[in-house]
Amino acid sequence: MSQSNILIIDDNRDMADGLGMILEDEGYQVTLAYNGRDGIGIFNAGHFDVALVDFKLPDMNGVAVLRQLHQKDPQVRVIMITGYHVEQLLAEAIDDGTVEVLRKPLEIGSVIKILNRIQKENIILIVDDDPDAANRVTAQLTDQGIKTLLAGNAREAVAGVISSPVEVLVLDLRLPVTYGLEVYLELGQRGHTVKTLIVTGYADDESGTVDSLRSTAVTGCLFKPFRPEQMLRVVKQIMAH
Repeated sequence: MSQSNILIIDDNRDMADGLGMILEDEGYQVTLAYNGRDGIGIFNAGHFDVALVDFKLPDMNGVAVLRQLHQKDPQVRVIMITGYHVEQLLAEAIDDGTVEVLRKPLEIGSVIKILNRIQKENIILIVDDDPDAANRVTAQLTDQGIKTLLAGNAREAVAGVISSPVEVLVLDLRLPVTYGLEVYLELGQRGHTVKTLIVTGYADDESGTVDSLRSTAVTGCLFKPFRPEQMLRVVKQIMAH
């Protein structure tokens, strides 16, 4: 499993630098910013799984930073660092469950504990060469707070499962060049068997394949066309078991 990319936004350079070094020793990839505007710019130019944001920054408050980070990536997890009681502004911002709050003086053990928990949170990997269909489903899952990755071909699918803590694989059986079943079998050979939801638009042609997979880790099947909310319901059922 790859370690998370972390962005620290804090104007206390000594604390930010020290925390960054400790987290790098833990295996995380860390980038630093010392004010809100720089932090937002760095975030928009890269990819980060977690942002640690000081609530009181010299140029803007942490909630304003948080809102701009979520505009770029609604799924990014934010750890808000504050020496104050939770103000109403911050209380409203943490309602969606993507924000944690840690109080100063900061305990490194608490930071690492949260990061380790986030690291273990599983995601949904959707494998489909139809970007419009995949994006519609992704939007539905994201709105429910479910972290989602996309893969458009077999190579991206295998790499995604190997590098990320994928809980459910949503696999279209008909992919460019490679049949979806081959992706499933290759993952099994590599020791990466995950719960799998098969998606196909060819119910009659592939009924035998679907039936043969039901006895393995495949836990569901959807036949196209289906509505995004149908996918959401099935995915939630799979995740609950």
